[in-house]
Amino acid sequence: MTVLDLYKKEYLEKQFERTDLFCKIQKKYKIEKALYPGSYVHITPSFVIPYVVYVDSDKNAKRFFDDPNTIANFLEKNKKYKETPSFRFIHKDYSKKLDLAEEQFDLLVSQWAGPISQSCKKYLKLGGILLANNSHADSGLAHLDPNYKLVAVVQFKNGKFNVSEKNLEAYFIPKKDQIITIDSLMLSGKGIGYTKTANSYIFEKLK
Repeated sequence: MTVLDLYKKEYLEKQFERTDLFCKIQKKYKIEKALYPGSYVHITPSFVIPYVVYVDSDKNAKRFFDDPNTIANFLEKNKKYKETPSFRFIHKDYSKKLDLAEEQFDLLVSQWAGPISQSCKKYLKLGGILLANNSHADSGLAHLDPNYKLVAVVQFKNGKFNVSEKNLEAYFIPKKDQIITIDSLMLSGKGIGYTKTANSYIFEKLK
């Protein structure tokens, strides 16, 4: 069993690489540097983004990234840019302080890994982009956070991801009449029901 078998099992065989999603995000927002907390072994962003830092506390993720030469060769064969792929793995809980300079990344990725919008926003540049879904209420948290502004949504239809900037005011309207705060969402650790939803949400960091 090679180091890449885990990636192939989790993402290729399940048809969950999401290369199309990252291609569209990179092209639209000119992403050069990305931070991916809770990444596990999902190295697909490195196909289209020249420099990516992956963060995960999982022991299998550590074993995977302990063979950087195999990963680098795989990325070189699949990259869609001219530069040599550059990546780093940090084996740590992303909610703890990371050995990273603040405000250096163009993209912060939050997919099924918790309140990344809150724990890691200090590493995102002003004007940088947060890509978040509502797992663990993270897109809901970002929507309530004055540091972020919703600028687009990602829809998945007919096997393709599409980024839309239309009718953004229709999102994040609760189905139930209730008071929602950052503290309440953090405490519950799960998203609430909204009248209109998307696959993921794109926020710009304002401050």
